[in-house]
Amino acid sequence: MTAIIANLALVLAAGWLFRRFEIVGEGAEKAFNQYLYYLALPALIIVKIADTPLAGLGWRFLAVNTLPLAALMAAAWGLWKAGRIDWRLARLLIIVSALGNTVYLGFPVAAMRLGEEAIGYAAIASSVHNVLIFTFGFLLMTSVCERDCPPARFLRMISRSVVLWASLAGLVMAWWGLRLPELPHRVLSDIGKTTLPLSLFTLGVGLYGKKIAHNLPRIALVSGLKLVLLPFFYLLAALAFGYTGFVSRVVFIEMVMPVAVMNYIVAREFDFDEDLVGQSILLSTLAFFPLLYLYDWAMLRFL
Repeated sequence: MTAIIANLALVLAAGWLFRRFEIVGEGAEKAFNQYLYYLALPALIIVKIADTPLAGLGWRFLAVNTLPLAALMAAAWGLWKAGRIDWRLARLLIIVSALGNTVYLGFPVAAMRLGEEAIGYAAIASSVHNVLIFTFGFLLMTSVCERDCPPARFLRMISRSVVLWASLAGLVMAWWGLRLPELPHRVLSDIGKTTLPLSLFTLGVGLYGKKIAHNLPRIALVSGLKLVLLPFFYLLAALAFGYTGFVSRVVFIEMVMPVAVMNYIVAREFDFDEDLVGQSILLSTLAFFPLLYLYDWAMLRFL
């Protein structure tokens, strides 16, 4: 695990240093993100899901991928209902604390810890998470409202979610046993291979200049729900359903990921506090690395 953390940290640090010394300029991560989001990630997801057998996943796979997330979002809703947080924070928590960095960070960690064959199952799990968050999560979020609530542009968000549509395309292909012709498969595969190192590098570039100067209790709440409560809910669900083994471990790795970079896009669409989202990405990502030792122990002990 130390070697994996060092690998991740060094690539992230390279991105941070490139930005720090202006080898890449301000706003460079936007271009990297556009390439990743609109081309490399969809290519990787389609190829990996289509090449991964769905047989044997079954209802328990769906249960352990959805129930912990639903419980987490319900917990955020409950905090608002009990008057412990305001409606703006509650809306943010329902989506941001559930939407983890399952692709930019989750795919590399799964591949390094469990092997390249883990990426296909990680992609399927990430697809299930996205579908749940942008359906059930959205409906729950819109039920949180006091006085003047801004409109939640759900259809616009879904229409622009290229990763979600690529996930659904891969699932359809895997379900029906469809295979890409050799040339498109090779091209998409080659493009997809650029995803893992570039996603880590881009994350490092994006972390430059971010500070945790204020809002620490709220940042800690978002990060705590994502890094502590959600993994706990997953372990409970996996043990309750007797879902252990290789695929269960892959899903667990996806569940423990920190707050997703994609939440920036969500913040703009749903009028979330962008500073709080950015600070939560930073804190949860930094806290994730030492927690990896605990996660690895829990994975080997219970799954």
